[in-house]
Order: sequence, then structure tokens, then C-alpha cells
Amino acid sequence: MKNIYKYITLSVALLTLAACDDYLDVVPDNRTEIDTVEKMAKLIADAYPKACYAAMLNPRVDFVSDKGAGYTEYSSNTYQFFWRDLLETSQDTPIYYWRACYYGIAEVNHALEAAEKMNLTAEQQAYIAEAKMIRAYAHHMLVSLYSKFYDPFGDNRSLGVPYVTEPEKTALKSYDRRTVEETYASIEQDLKEAIDKIGSSNIYTAPAFHFTPAAAQAFATRFYLFKGDWDKVIEHASQIIPQPATFVEKSGVKNVAENDAATLYAKNNFQPWLTTLATATGSDMVKAKFSASDNSSNLLMIDFSSRLARYVNSFRYATLYADVYGTCKGTNVTNGEWAYRAYSSGGFHYYVPKFEYKFVYASINASTGYSYTAFPLFRTEEMLLSRAEAYAMKGEYEKAIADLNVFCRQRIVNYSEVSHAITEAKLESFYGSATDNPEHYLNKYNAYQASTWDKLKKCLILCILDFRRNEFMWEGLRYFDMHRYRIPITHTDYKGEENTLYPGDDRWVFQIPEESVTAGMELNPRENLLSREW
Repeated sequence: MKNIYKYITLSVALLTLAACDDYLDVVPDNRTEIDTVEKMAKLIADAYPKACYAAMLNPRVDFVSDKGAGYTEYSSNTYQFFWRDLLETSQDTPIYYWRACYYGIAEVNHALEAAEKMNLTAEQQAYIAEAKMIRAYAHHMLVSLYSKFYDPFGDNRSLGVPYVTEPEKTALKSYDRRTVEETYASIEQDLKEAIDKIGSSNIYTAPAFHFTPAAAQAFATRFYLFKGDWDKVIEHASQIIPQPATFVEKSGVKNVAENDAATLYAKNNFQPWLTTLATATGSDMVKAKFSASDNSSNLLMIDFSSRLARYVNSFRYATLYADVYGTCKGTNVTNGEWAYRAYSSGGFHYYVPKFEYKFVYASINASTGYSYTAFPLFRTEEMLLSRAEAYAMKGEYEKAIADLNVFCRQRIVNYSEVSHAITEAKLESFYGSATDNPEHYLNKYNAYQASTWDKLKKCLILCILDFRRNEFMWEGLRYFDMHRYRIPITHTDYKGEENTLYPGDDRWVFQIPEESVTAGMELNPRENLLSREW
């Protein structure tokens, strides 16, 4: 185990990450012997990647603006707005995230090696499943950020990421990046081996910070959504969220009844924007309740070193009035009012409060320390919208609309079954002109062979993408959606200069750390730039 801390070519200087954690502050030589179940469990619990992908993805997407000079600027925010490669290694940067993922993977692999020497009980076997789930999750995040996006209709032999399953025994080990297809196959193997063996939440003192059965199903739902395996998306999402079965009697409307099991599940397990969050006093209380570990929407929580919670509203490259009110408070297919709460401060700081900020001093007498963010890695809402997307992709439009109406019941103020329920007619009226446009990205860039779809399918997917953008604003998922649907991103700087990141541009893929070349890895190309560099 000592080699991880002396020199690991995947994760150079990981001790800077470890310094933020009490357990990892222990001198490595004092904890090389993982000889008890308690030590193994603690090592696994610490292996969740403690770095923020949302902070580096949010400035890249379509709902951010340049506020101009005088606002909070960090290169981790600035460089991403301009889609530039960043060599810094501080928090919220691509290199920091890469290292954090491989650091967690290394911890998992050492725990799994130690577990082989222990006589674990049936209940303790759940720790092995948790470790494999962490390893699968970390590699999935890596391949989603540092490789071309998986294309279920295309060639996935482009550069993947090293799938590491063994502890490092040598200081200068060589790694093969493999292909995206091979990386996905390894992720799926770990996922399948682990998902049915994940332990119930009662084996953990803080279950919200572990892969429980619900969190594991949420990860499986996302993995298969990105892979384009629609049947698996429906299968895993439906393990947690009931299938709608009771409908309001109205011709042409798949409006799920108020007493249906799916409606009741959403009411009890979605972020309570219509109730608790609606009555919360001030943005700080909204943040605390949104990111609380006992909030049943939050299936897997993590506290990581990040500036996200502290500066999400004051970054220079963030949201203006039009960005927030044009998305999560703007017009929508239901003709109703979104329940999301938007705040402003200082004239230009418009935001939806979500993340609670924590500051931890470096030591008991220190005046400096680390900014921490409480963040949900998976939420129940993502599972429902993913299932709706899978149904739409399969041509099961009524089931997709039913799931969307379940969602809207928990998001539209004073929801009315008569005026707010989504119908096929409403979808085509609201999105029809966009889908008829040959220059629209669905038609022009043909993700998932979209140019061949019928009109209703296009309208459904646009609706789902809108709902996902609004629901997960500042949570990082919008970037993945824009990447997989090949949606061009246009940014305008404060001087009015405009630039667009087009589908296929090499800058969609984050660059891996340059020091990884010494481990035999190939850097991502930077040759195909479809628009000028800023």
C-alpha cells in the first residue's frame, strides 16, 4: 500500500487530497495492515471520490453568462467558461477530480485485497459490494468526463480510461487507457456483481453517505441511460419508483392520479419544493434542507472540498436573471408556474439555493482551512426523468407522459389536472416549431439517430431535457445531457464576443493530467477545434 503514497502515476500528489480527511491523515506506514473488518469498512467509506465535478461542469453549459469584472474569479470557473485546458491542481479542477477518483479506486482495491483474507459474514459481504460499486461509479465518472461519450449507435473504440482493479505494487506502473467500450464493459461487470449484494441502510451509521440499495439502483439507472440500454433504465428505476397504474379519467391524458403509488412515492421522496422548501425562511434554510442527509430525495450524499456552495451565486461566470428565470422560472409545456425558488443578491447574483457551505479549519489553531460543499450525487428525481426518457426512446409515449405528469405534480404550483397535465397536443404545440427546423440540433447533429424520429418523440425528448436542465441546475448533469445529445453551447463574454462549442469539438472532453504520460497513457487530442480558441 505504501506505493500509493510514494508515487502513483495516475494520481500524483494525492497526499494533498488526503490531508483533508482525518483517517487519511494517519501516516501510511501506520495503517498498511488492514486486518479487521472495521478498518476495511472505514477504508471503503473513505473511498468515495471527494471532489466536485459540478463546479467544473456548470460554467461550461448553456445557462451561464459573463457578469464582467468585479465578481469572484477562480481559474477553475473562468477556464471552463472558455473551454480551456487547465493545468492547475487545486479543488474544482479536472486534474483534482481525476486524482480524487483514482485515489478512491486505490483505496477500494486495497480494501478488496484485504477482504480476501478475512472470513466475512453474509452481512459483511455487503462491504465488498459497496467497494465494487464505488469502483464502478468512479470509473464511470472518469470515462464520462475524460473520454468521448458512449454512443449506442456508433464506434466506441476511442480512448477510454484505465480500469484499475488491483492495488499498486510498483512505483512506476504502466497503464493502458483501453477503449470506451472496454471501460464500459468493466464498469458493467462490477455493477452487476455488486448491485444485488448491496447491504441495507441499517448496517451504516450514516446511510445517506453510502451506496444503499436505492442509491445503487440510481447509479445503475444513470449508467444504462448513458449507455442507451433503455430496458435496463426502466428495470432499475422501477426497482425504486413504482410504475403509474391509476389515472385520472380524462380522454387523451395520461395524468397519474393523486392516490397512485408513483404519485405518493414522488410526493414523499422528491425535493419538497411545494412544501418544506416553499416555506423555508431565507436561502440558507433552503440550502440546509435541500442538502440534508435525511432528505429522502438525496439517495447518496457526499461532503467534498469545493468552492461550489460558497460562490455558486457570486462567480463571475454564473447565472444572471435571464439565465435563472428563463429556465427554472420560465414558461413551460404545462403553462404552470415552477415551484423552484430563485434568489438574488448584489444585483447580479441570481441563483437557486441548493448546497450548504461548510468551512473546516486546517488545524485547531489555524486561520486557514478548506471550503466544503454538501452535495447529492444521486436523487430520486433523476431516476424518474431517466425512465421517462427510456420510455420515449422505446416509443412508449403514454408511459413517458405518465412519468412526466408524476414529476409535474410535485413541481407546478397549485397543480391542476385540467390545465397543467401534459398531453400529446401540448407537447407538439410547445415544441413543434423547434422540431420542424432542419437546423435544430436533433435534426442537424442526429444524436441517437434523432433525425429519423417522429415529431412526438422529438417533442418528448425536448421536454425531458428541459425538465432535467431545470431540476438539476448547478448539479452538473446538464453538461452530460448536452454532450450526449450533441447540443452546441454558445457563450458570450462581457464585451459581447460570442463563441460556440460545437458537437465533435475535442474540447468537450477534459484533458487528462500530463504526468499520466509517464504511465504510458496518451493525452486526449486537441486537433479538432470546430470554432476558434478564445
